[in-house]
Amino acid sequence: MLTISLLKVDIPELLSISGEEFLRVLNAIDSSRSKTAAGMNKNPKGRAACIGAGLLIQRAMRDYPGCRKREYSLDELISPEGKAVDFKYRFGEQGKPYFADTSLPFFNISHAGGYVALALSDREVGIDIQNKRNNRETDMAERFFSEKESKAVKEDSERKVFYRLWARKEALGKCTGEGVRPYLDTDVSDLHAPHLSGYEWFEEVVGDDIYLCVCIKK
Repeated sequence: MLTISLLKVDIPELLSISGEEFLRVLNAIDSSRSKTAAGMNKNPKGRAACIGAGLLIQRAMRDYPGCRKREYSLDELISPEGKAVDFKYRFGEQGKPYFADTSLPFFNISHAGGYVALALSDREVGIDIQNKRNNRETDMAERFFSEKESKAVKEDSERKVFYRLWARKEALGKCTGEGVRPYLDTDVSDLHAPHLSGYEWFEEVVGDDIYLCVCIKK
């Protein structure tokens, strides 16, 4: 069981939010994220991502299991009635977040390219989104990736392969809770390979250059 929620957060309504509207939005998310967002006045992009994640959690948990994937608008996420559920969190050894209430689903969050993405599942899950942002893909692939992956990146004139592979590695590391470092040289070019048989995958390109990947433990 998997649901994916997306919200575009690099929008004026969130980047420059202030005053009564800011307080209204803080009241629409859990107290942990509200406190974090309130302390990020000098980091508007980070604050917008924090608020966006909190809003997605509220809506996605109301809709769960809901549809497989949905992109929301900000207006859809700020409910005029009702109070936010004050979710509490616990963290794994490497910092992976979980709901403190173990009866609730597993979740994972990622933000990049002006989007926040949330995955909810009945199993361990990791989600990652990547956007094209530099011209050092070949160098990084040669340094970190398997030989097969590095070759594929070097031959890709459209600069797509690197970000697709990096999103897979991040999603895998977030699913296991170990982080991406142990998987940098793991070959994820073939998701049906035997060493990846313990996982299920969902992938999609959002917009023109946002690469989304979800990894779920079987």
